[in-house]
Amino acid sequence: MKKLNIEKPYVIIQGFLTRKKLRTKVILSELKLGWLRQLLAISWKLPKFFVGTTTFALIIGSAIVYFSGTSSPAYLIVNGQKIGIVASVDKGHKIVDNFLTKRGQALGKVVKTHDLIEYEPVHDKTVENLEVMSADNELEKVLSSYVDGYALEIEGTQVAILPTQDDVQKLLKTYQDFYTKPSDTNQVISVEFSESIATKPVEAQPDQVVLVDQALKELTDGKKTITEYTTQPNDSWWLIARKNDMKTKEVLAGNPGMTVDSKLNPGQKIKIVSVTPYLTVMSKGILTSTETIAYDVVTKTDIKLASDKTLVQEQGSDGSKVVKYSYLQKNGQNISKQVVEEKVTKQPVTQVVSKGPGLTVVSMTSAVSRGSNSSTGIIWPLRGPINSPYGSRSGSFHTGIDIGGGTGSTYTAAASGKVVTAGWGGGYGNMIIIDHGNGVMTRYAHSSKLLVSVGQQVDQGQSIGLVGSTGHSTGPHLHFEVIINGSTVNPSNYLR
Repeated sequence: MKKLNIEKPYVIIQGFLTRKKLRTKVILSELKLGWLRQLLAISWKLPKFFVGTTTFALIIGSAIVYFSGTSSPAYLIVNGQKIGIVASVDKGHKIVDNFLTKRGQALGKVVKTHDLIEYEPVHDKTVENLEVMSADNELEKVLSSYVDGYALEIEGTQVAILPTQDDVQKLLKTYQDFYTKPSDTNQVISVEFSESIATKPVEAQPDQVVLVDQALKELTDGKKTITEYTTQPNDSWWLIARKNDMKTKEVLAGNPGMTVDSKLNPGQKIKIVSVTPYLTVMSKGILTSTETIAYDVVTKTDIKLASDKTLVQEQGSDGSKVVKYSYLQKNGQNISKQVVEEKVTKQPVTQVVSKGPGLTVVSMTSAVSRGSNSSTGIIWPLRGPINSPYGSRSGSFHTGIDIGGGTGSTYTAAASGKVVTAGWGGGYGNMIIIDHGNGVMTRYAHSSKLLVSVGQQVDQGQSIGLVGSTGHSTGPHLHFEVIINGSTVNPSNYLR
């Protein structure tokens, strides 16, 4: 019987076949070495002759046994189980080698096995009638294999196994860059994970090991948690989403077959599928951005013009400036942001407008967009459903409308004007207030990020912030208010 340890070079230990003198004579006769028989008849008393002939006989005998063993059919045995016949031991080696090589090709790794592989000569004279293995399909059923890999653990939980430790480090660096987005205009000063991270060498099945791209998708997709929610009286899909700090479409996605029109009955069970990041990236850096300086508009009364007529005397143009911000971010979202340097690269040109005499009426149509000769009134700052209308709500009064939108979605200025507030507003979270003149202002609340600063002139339709859920909020949306002479009014009556 011939034994094989797959983790070391193949070593085949052949037992000498001893069939007494009869077997020896048969072998010698088959080789037609008559002259050797004559040598055996010479006196064995000559020491030199004895040593020489003995060595020669051993070499010839070993060669006979080796070649007869490695070139003859043999049983391939895995962990004591005969799984097939190979044409020769050498052929068996090749079959095993090819099998293990194929298993490791996708990973570029050497595949190993702890299984005991043996070979046993076939003595059956009818061996030509037996089935001979020619492929590795039999091995697939019985031979186990493994590769050396490295497990990534987050807070003590294994989340992925990668081929090498370098792959783990590459994965973590790529994940950080996914959120920090370093560039020529974004200098990342420091970055770290909030969670504890560890790597350790492991033995794993080849199909348990993933490449960097696969592991990155798993991390960026986040960790899914499924809970069961029991519907209450007067529940709606939107209200359930608000209760669970989710979007309506996210709640529906966890309940296939349901739509916003699907009826909900009290006591009904639905699934809440939430996604949380595996890792939290905290980063500090310096962001450099080029921003527009909106031009101002000066209006002069011209008695020569009719009361309802205006005439642009001098066309205005926007300026520009380069602003450097220091920031602290959590998974790419600003926690804090401060201006550290500001340089004007182009001065804005004030627009001069003449208008005919007449009374000024406080109305939304008088909030003319700065820098535009055609846009009047206010426009939707964000396109989406009204999740909560203006008016009484749950025993209190809702002073604006909540427009549904995903975290990070951009919203715009409803009309041109000057930013008078841009920062934290208590229950409003990150908030912007724009003064449009004539006693008209608009408020934008719960932002994840503000794109404007106090004193900045903005145009109607200009991006000013990103949707979020800061402050007293049950989910990402834009809280939008219209304020006239210090009192809120229903925005729906003025939006176009």
